[in-house]
Amino acid sequence: MASQNQLSRYGAISRSVPGGLHPAGRVFLVADSDDTTVGPFNLGNDFPVDGNGVVRVYSTIQAAVNACDSRGDVVWVSPYHTENFTRADSWNVAGVQVIGGGEGDARPALVYNDSGATVNLAASGIRVSNLMFMASTDSIGIALDLDTGFFGIKVDNCIFNTDAATDNFKTMVRVASKESVIENNQFLAQDTVGAAFALKIVFGEPDNLVFRNNYIYGQFDSGADTVSASPAPIGVDTADTSDTNLSGLVIQNNTVINTDTASSLLMRLAGGTLFLRGLARDNYFVSYDSATADTSKFSFGLAAGQGIRMINNYCGSADSDALEKRINDSFVELV
Repeated sequence: MASQNQLSRYGAISRSVPGGLHPAGRVFLVADSDDTTVGPFNLGNDFPVDGNGVVRVYSTIQAAVNACDSRGDVVWVSPYHTENFTRADSWNVAGVQVIGGGEGDARPALVYNDSGATVNLAASGIRVSNLMFMASTDSIGIALDLDTGFFGIKVDNCIFNTDAATDNFKTMVRVASKESVIENNQFLAQDTVGAAFALKIVFGEPDNLVFRNNYIYGQFDSGADTVSASPAPIGVDTADTSDTNLSGLVIQNNTVINTDTASSLLMRLAGGTLFLRGLARDNYFVSYDSATADTSKFSFGLAAGQGIRMINNYCGSADSDALEKRINDSFVELV
């Protein structure tokens, strides 16, 4: 059996894990099947079953996650790895990191070929980094679902995209886990009546959620494939609630460009008798809404004392009578 100490090829990969590898943690590798068993790479030979009988190389992320334990394990997914699936995956090992290799289009891709396909993050402390989530059919419900009852999930440096103009995720990321961080991701939409939410926040669940430094671009339409709750690129889901209170929400340094000419709200952080406490600051919004009737692009709920505080946010609109504005919770200032 090949050596798997810090001087071996396995050791070299384990040393490169972002943030370091816990001493008790193991690294599991994921690659396309032709790279795991045959061919010039043949990862099965390079990374054989270890001395404890643990298989280290898999052809799907789900299989690798299933092999992990809650000891700081890492699933490293090779560049250009592609999974076409029509299922609901559940990554449910606490503390596991699923990290993709490569940059841009070389990132590993999860391609959704069925409207019911989804990935559920169903354990605390999971990290998902540097993956591509690709819609390859119409009206996919949820790309990535951070489930209720868990804490401290992180999603960073991922891309949510579409194969064609008629493909879409209704919701790209749904968050119901507390104390989670969603940062440095790209959310890209095309379908003219499809995308509803880049970020859907389940009311009453994800206290202390941080959503920062993300880029949202494309057509987020008010039709939104019959999504029941009022859609917005960033919005709370007032139909899916477990509590009337949501505390500690931070929306910071995000760029939102909605290219739909009859767009929905740009940000909806209020609704009915729901109470929200948090901060939205230094976000940039662009609306290409050119519909005849002017409509409000933001819903904060501050008049009833139920909404989020707004500081130093900017909005530009395609409407001729709607100038660029700086939006704070106490006033709207033309700039």
